[in-house]
Amino acid sequence: MIIAELDQLEAKIRTASELLTRLRDEKRALELESQELRERVRSLESEVARRDAEDLRPRLKSLEEERAALLEERRLVAKRVEDLLAKLAQLEKSLHA
Repeated sequence: MIIAELDQLEAKIRTASELLTRLRDEKRALELESQELRERVRSLESEVARRDAEDLRPRLKSLEEERAALLEERRLVAKRVEDLLAKLAQLEKSLHA
């Protein structure tokens, strides 16, 4: 009877040992897959950031050109206002003279 119980215990220990081995193997495989997925996510995040920057370049260039045009227009308007103020000052002088 003791031998039969020891045989059952040995079988249970063997089953538990096989289960532990299988679980450890699965854990290693899952850790490896997890690491690969983390690296893939980092790679994709970098690519997305690079593409976003590339997509923004034409828009940025367009805005810089628009800014330059507006600054030039502002400069021209300021010059015209100065000219008009100078003419107005001359008119006031001629009226008071």
